[in-house]
Amino acid sequence: MRKILIINRLGIGDVVLTTPLAQLLKENIENIKIGFLIADKAADLLKNHMYIDDVFSYKHKEKAVIIKQIKKAAYTDAIIVDGRLNSTILALRAGCHLLNKGYCISINRRHFFPRKELNKRAIEDFSMYAKLLFNINFDKTNLLPKIGNCDAKRQLEISNWVEKNKQSTKKIVLIVARTAADIKNWNPIELGKLNIYLNTRGIKPIYIGSPNDAEYIKEIAGNKINMAGKLSLRDIPEIAKYASWALSMCTGPLHILGTVKDLPIIAIYGPSDPLRWAPTNAIVVQSDLSCVPCQNWDKCDKPKGHTCMDQIKFEQIKKIIIEKHLL
Repeated sequence: MRKILIINRLGIGDVVLTTPLAQLLKENIENIKIGFLIADKAADLLKNHMYIDDVFSYKHKEKAVIIKQIKKAAYTDAIIVDGRLNSTILALRAGCHLLNKGYCISINRRHFFPRKELNKRAIEDFSMYAKLLFNINFDKTNLLPKIGNCDAKRQLEISNWVEKNKQSTKKIVLIVARTAADIKNWNPIELGKLNIYLNTRGIKPIYIGSPNDAEYIKEIAGNKINMAGKLSLRDIPEIAKYASWALSMCTGPLHILGTVKDLPIIAIYGPSDPLRWAPTNAIVVQSDLSCVPCQNWDKCDKPKGHTCMDQIKFEQIKKIIIEKHLL
């Protein structure tokens, strides 16, 4: 049996968009086992995944343990999707044959010898390893990211919770209000206007996020259901099955929402490039400032109130809601 380890220790969105690579390998190579080595924060994503056999959760202080686990599982080959030099070394130490190599070194958020993009769109970029390494051709329109499933008990719990909350809201609307990078966050005053607008239409939106987002969400004007820290990553597509639509900043949960077929998503983009990252089912809203996208997530030279995210106003979102008949 051939055992291939896919390594992508980047963000949650990167991991989600790498899952089609696992599907391509599983469906086109006989007698194969697929493992994923990912950052600990993304580990929940790939549990109970139909195309992934093993998930190795990376923690810097437990590197020796992870190498031992991979060796024990006897993985024969490795694909270094994240392009990192330390991922390449880790795979070698785990006894894997390198199907490609990464040389990128990061120092104080600066990247040296970065990975060369194989395609402009991230989902096609990561899937290109199937073609380059195994001569597997694919239709890019069929590249659908997928995360692991909830177990039956959790699915029932979410179904019951949704039914209970339908009594207090006309529609199930999901909002991802915050990212880890402040420069990518929409002005909470504008978000509050949206929230109040939805309230007047009988909708109490459901806000999702990490435990650290709970206070931030609480301060946004309007009535809402604050589920920050109460859902796992694999819960998000399950609850999204019941949603009429969703709104999100450019962050990991946006890409998770993008795995839900036919879910309308309003995606608010700032410095990131939607051409590379936006889900195919997303309605992208982005400033028309000449500096956008700048790909700079650390700082902005523009004063507060004049950034690309500040340029986006509630009225733009309201117009989309009306035009797309989302109410």
